[in-house]
This record gives sequence, structure tokens and C-alpha cells, in this order.
Amino acid sequence: MKQFPGSLLDIEYHLPDQVVTNADFQASFPEWRVEQTEKRTGVFRRRIARPDETAYDLALIAVKKLFDKHPSLRDKVDAIIFCTQSPDYVMPSNAFLLQRDLELQNNLLAFDYSLACSGYIYGLLMASSFIKTGVAKNVLLVTADTYSKYIADSDRSTRMLFGDGASASWIGFADQCKAEPLIGSFDDFQCASDGKGWDKFIIKSGGNRQPVSANTEAGYHDKIFMNGLQVLNLVNDRVIKQLFVLLQKNDLEAEQIGQFFLHQASGLALDSLKKKLKVGPDKVFSNLESVGNTVSSSIPILIKDYFSQANQPQGSRLLLCGFGVGYSWGSLLATK
Repeated sequence: MKQFPGSLLDIEYHLPDQVVTNADFQASFPEWRVEQTEKRTGVFRRRIARPDETAYDLALIAVKKLFDKHPSLRDKVDAIIFCTQSPDYVMPSNAFLLQRDLELQNNLLAFDYSLACSGYIYGLLMASSFIKTGVAKNVLLVTADTYSKYIADSDRSTRMLFGDGASASWIGFADQCKAEPLIGSFDDFQCASDGKGWDKFIIKSGGNRQPVSANTEAGYHDKIFMNGLQVLNLVNDRVIKQLFVLLQKNDLEAEQIGQFFLHQASGLALDSLKKKLKVGPDKVFSNLESVGNTVSSSIPILIKDYFSQANQPQGSRLLLCGFGVGYSWGSLLATK
């Protein structure tokens, strides 16, 4: 019996048109050790939003792609869950803007939530819970961020790591869609957090604690600060432990998983997880080098790219995992 109802029926995503390569960075910043940073990040190029292009703009295009592929979905959506840390406004939420611009029914649930790289896992858990309780039957889970707008021009490590993007996922019942679901069932979730890591990946200023009006004060900093080493320690300690707990809880070994969909945090993080899981590269698909770390959109973009060029037999076990800001980390055991 399914513990968590619903299926991941389909995903569409959208990336900005502008491509920024590592060669572009080297040309603009000849003093940077681009090749050295490239080895750590694993990213060779990424898409970056225009100055006038927001995460919401990217998300709207992604959702329209999904609706174009599934025209009947527009009238079926009864919940919008929007994960972003780059909203258009302090209020209202981006979810309401989607309902407005897509002219969806009023009788639906809509809200934003602020999570980063674990956001997709949490979103799938919420979507499944809404379906289980009868609150919704067809959930639109949207992820979108433009971290490039929060990165200092001189910050080599983050500029070479992050890319902008958005995704739109349809979570509902398999019989609602003519095509085979990307993921047939959600079998088990594990989610965790540790607020003691709040300052290891942070934009310190610009909120109410230190508002924009205080931008002349000492210590004001409205760009991303990331302690990469501490985030990597999170991966090597608690994230890998969570994965093994989830496997053991379900009487599985890592080699029994058909495919791992791991947040595309960095080349170093992915290499470490593969080594600790003792699985080959064929079990851990990656699109990091061409997309970069797209935060909450990382996992859905990864899933869409994988199933666009490969497949897993029906009944195959899948394992999804996201981790980052908060600290927050979450994993999902699923079946194709």
C-alpha cells in the first residue's frame, strides 16, 4: 500500500537565453584561477537571467510549456505551490501571480515557500500530503530562482557555480495523464533541518533585520555569502547518513537503486556522495557542467533531462536528495 499518494506526471523547465561560459569569466577576470575553480564546481557554462528578467518570468514560461503539452491540465489544477527565494514582491506571493496570468480557477490553494536546494523534496512531500487529505487532486509545483541577482561580481566561487532557471511539475494521479508518469509512486520521505547552520549560506542584509535603509552601516551585505567547506561537511556527514537511513529503513542497498537524482550542488559534492554510496557514474546522472547549480530547480531539471535521453524499467527504485540553505536536507525514495 502506498504511504504517500500521487505520481510525478510530468515536468517542464525553462532557462534564460543568456549563456555565460568559463571562458567568458576568464576574459573578464584574467586574475581569476578559472581552471582551478572549474575543477571544484564541475560547471563549464550556465544560464543567467537578464537584468529585467525575474524568476517569476522564467517560471511562467515553464508552466506554459507544461500546459501546452497537457492542455486539459489548466482546468484541473487545484493547488499551486511555488518554491522561490527570488520573489517578484515581498507580497503577494508569486503563486498568486501565476493564478492571475494563467487565468486559473479561483477555487484553488496557492502559496509560496522559501527553501533553496531541498525545496523540491519538501514540495513533493506537501503535494502528496494535499492529495492524501483530499485538499487537491492536481498540484502544480513550481520552482524558480535567479541567484545571479544576489551574487557579487567579484565572488568567483558562487558566480562560477550557480545558474538561473525554473521548473513546473504536475503531481496527481497516474490515470489523469495519458503518458507514463516520470515517477509512479512516492514511497518514503526523510526531511531534516538544523538552524545552527543559518549563517553558513546567507544573504545577511536587505530583510527586516538589517533593511535596505541601513545600507550605509558597517557590516551591510546584501549578496550571497557561502561557506563552501561547511556546506560540503553537511553533505559528507548528515546528508549521506540520511540516505543510508532511508535505504536501511526500506531494506535496500545502494546498488538496488536504479538511479539517484542528487541536487547538483557542485562537482566536489557529487563525487563525494558517489564515493560514499559506492555506486558508479551510470547510477548518478548529472547535467551540472552545462546548467550549473539551479537551486530548487536542480532536481526537476535533472529528472527531465534524464528521462529525455534514458529510462528506467517500470518498478525501478529511484532516490532523490536535496540539501543546502538552512541547513535543510531531504530525501525521497520513489518507484518509476
